[in-house]
Amino acid sequence: MGKTIVVLLVGVIAVFVFVPGVRQTFTRMLSNSETVVVPANSGTASAGNFSPSTSGQDTLAGQELEIVTLLGYDAIPAILDPQFLDAKQAQTQFQPNEQVLGLSINGENRAYSIPMLSRHEIVNDVVGGVPVAVTW
Repeated sequence: MGKTIVVLLVGVIAVFVFVPGVRQTFTRMLSNSETVVVPANSGTASAGNFSPSTSGQDTLAGQELEIVTLLGYDAIPAILDPQFLDAKQAQTQFQPNEQVLGLSINGENRAYSIPMLSRHEIVNDVVGGVPVAVTW
């Protein structure tokens, strides 16, 4: 009985991972989506409106595009009270080639780890007396 459940579970996971249609259907069930129709346009940029064109013809005009929102509002928590390491601590906790976003304001310096920002997307901080929102 136990082997049957394991084989069934592995089969379901394999279908989910290797069959794109199944994965897309599951993703759509758990997300919000909105369908938009690309309007006909002259194919030129004006006042924030741009439509790509080929030989003067709109290539996307009239097509329906689906915008899928995978994460809900505030699904990724911001870092609101960041804690920093001194240089010696950072050398022991981070890789020598780890990428950071550097910020220096009024003589105060910060380095924000890009891998950390990739998990949180935004840090609200005060650097050199100036409130900042650091995002990646």
